[in-house]
Amino acid sequence: MRWQHDWMDALRRTAGAPAGLRDTRDIARFDIYRASFEANLCNSLRDTYPVVNRLVGEDFFGQVARSYLRTQPSCCGDLHEYGAHFATLLAALDSLGDLPYLPDVARLEWLAHQAFHAADTEPLTLATLAGLPYESYGSLCLLPCVRLMRSEFPVHRIWQVNQESWVGDAVVSLEEGGVHLAVSREGFDIVLLPLEAEAHELACALFERGSLGAAGEAMADADSLGRALNALIGAGLMAAAGAKRETP
Repeated sequence: MRWQHDWMDALRRTAGAPAGLRDTRDIARFDIYRASFEANLCNSLRDTYPVVNRLVGEDFFGQVARSYLRTQPSCCGDLHEYGAHFATLLAALDSLGDLPYLPDVARLEWLAHQAFHAADTEPLTLATLAGLPYESYGSLCLLPCVRLMRSEFPVHRIWQVNQESWVGDAVVSLEEGGVHLAVSREGFDIVLLPLEAEAHELACALFERGSLGAAGEAMADADSLGRALNALIGAGLMAAAGAKRETP
């Protein structure tokens, strides 16, 4: 298996061929393969982070993407799983001083990517809830596609105005402040829902603990729990028992 490791190490370098290649024609073919391999991964990152790409420009994004390839090589044949740590790389760059919100925009885009590829489950409605036996309430959970984040920046607005379909005012003031955000999907559309702190707290507990029965104790009292649960159901973020959340 040593040759496989040598081959992959050579793919991740900017130059040089695997130890087993000697013929100049084989080395040239390998260089072509490496360029194609790199381009595919860079294009995958652009597909996952289109807003980041738009904010920094194609050339700069390409430089950062290639740096990411060196430090975070792909470990899976599924390109949908590649790019989870891109925001961490952005946060470490000193050159992004004028774009302090960019790592959070990247985090949001990764959550949107996860939401898009999550399993489908019908959202719970208040009418459906009324028909469920009370003893089943403890099994209520978040939809599989729901992801959650906090940001000190209005990242949902930055994401919104950088969509190709956006036709409104493209100016976002950072003075709008931060957001507690739920990221979900309706059909093929990503939905960003700002939540009140109480609802976001319950949603985070649900995400971590899996069900309302386990998460309810995180709330201060029954009134807080009731308000937060009502908000999450009204926002279409809850599911009945049995919904399975899978992370790509």
